[in-house]
Amino acid sequence: MTPPNVARTAVLLLLAALVQPALAAKTDILGLVNGDFVTGEVKSLDFGSLSYKTDSMGTVTVDWNDVVSLTSDQHLQVERTDGTRYFGHLVASDSKAELRIKTAGDEVTIKIRDVVRMTPIDAEESFMERLDGSFSLGLQAQKSSEVTTSSVSADISYRAQKYLWGLRLSSTVTDQPSEPTSARQSVDLNYQRFRPDRWFADWFIGWERNDELGLQARLSAGGAWGRYLVQTNRQLFSLTVGAQVAREMYLGSDPNDSVAEGRIEARYLFRNIAPDANLTFTSQVYPLLEDFGDYRAESDLSLRWEMIEDVFWDLTIGYSYDNSPPEGGAKSDSAVTTSIGYSF
Repeated sequence: MTPPNVARTAVLLLLAALVQPALAAKTDILGLVNGDFVTGEVKSLDFGSLSYKTDSMGTVTVDWNDVVSLTSDQHLQVERTDGTRYFGHLVASDSKAELRIKTAGDEVTIKIRDVVRMTPIDAEESFMERLDGSFSLGLQAQKSSEVTTSSVSADISYRAQKYLWGLRLSSTVTDQPSEPTSARQSVDLNYQRFRPDRWFADWFIGWERNDELGLQARLSAGGAWGRYLVQTNRQLFSLTVGAQVAREMYLGSDPNDSVAEGRIEARYLFRNIAPDANLTFTSQVYPLLEDFGDYRAESDLSLRWEMIEDVFWDLTIGYSYDNSPPEGGAKSDSAVTTSIGYSF
């Protein structure tokens, strides 16, 4: 390579190195109640906690109550307490404590306090970059009884402008001398389609196992219609009603025929910012459609506390009930697990 070519290549490489940071520069401007302005990038807003990425401080968490203005060139989905969703850029507003959203065909001004969720939706982002979730691991051993309990759980979601995909899995395995290993496991995949006024359609498929109840496997699939009855920056309460088809296999027996069940689910979540913790309660009731007196239920109560950034401690209490168990199976089962996890 001749000297001029070498020089030209060096200049091009230097320009590329200088341009790259400029292209990646963060252009969102956050105004705080104390008068400060911070340049960065909105990552998410959920339950009154704004995740904001800066060059100098990394990703920080800001209390939404401390925000008085925000502009952004990103494509953001902004959701109000009444369930109304807007998709567009945030431009400068004429007054404080308001957001001005420039959509494809209009401009809308809303109060900052009315915003409960904000999600960047960039079509150029990879699938992995748009995933949110957490996973946790737990292990408990009792020396006196030689009982060992291990647990694994994961909760992953993918949010787009009009829908949400969710994957949840949970496994608790208990091993003790002179007794068969006992497992309580489940995997659930759901697709949620957003509707106006906080309504949504939910489609789901799931698999579960519970040795204590004599259940070797249950495969189910169905759909439901639901609504977020309460949606604030601290609380979220939803109720869904639907139906599903389930096929069951109990230990020591042939698979049962497919049965039609109702599905009623109530879900409540409370979020606290300082300290960063949340409480979640979920309860599901499945009445047999041909006989409403025959039903089963699943409930979970979970407390999660963030110890350091993105690392949390979790305590979960699970309860299962079947009012008509197979011969030899228990009517109810409960489990208490503690674990350490990571959110992303």
